Amino acid sequence: MADQGKSMAKMQMKAGLHLKRPCLLVADLARSLTLYQDILGFRLDYISEEASADSYLYKVFQIPAEATLKFATLSTEHEARALALTEVKGVELPPLPMPHRLGLVVQVSEVADVVEEVRSLGLEVVEPSYFTAPPNLAFTEQGIVDFDGQLIVLYETKVIENS
Repeated sequence: MADQGKSMAKMQMKAGLHLKRPCLLVADLARSLTLYQDILGFRLDYISEEASADSYLYKVFQIPAEATLKFATLSTEHEARALALTEVKGVELPPLPMPHRLGLVVQVSEVADVVEEVRSLGLEVVEPSYFTAPPNLAFTEQGIVDFDGQLIVLYETKVIENS
């Protein structure tokens, strides 16, 4: 029985290099969820209670000790816990530097539909880019900036029907 448990654990672990999940610092978790969950379609898996004072998040993100933290994980239909959001309260998050140093690239079914909803939140939207690739693919990419200044590049891929 113990051997069976060990083999199950091995099967569930991914071998080699694997990007687990980005973790974004946000000022207001509920507000961020209106974008990431309600508009982009991530599924909320978990919201933590307030993190303990010895949480690794303080050390690794260099968050001042007087801040309070709450952590949420979100999944997609293809990836469990694909994204983490950490709410930082009690200290102001500084503005992110320009140019953007990191961007989440997120595939969606219809970029234009998502961008319309993003605009309704008053968030920054970058003009789209359109291009094709052989043999018959059409791509749309469009950047948006979340409530905390983090860049998200939305993209969709369509197959061009031959006429």
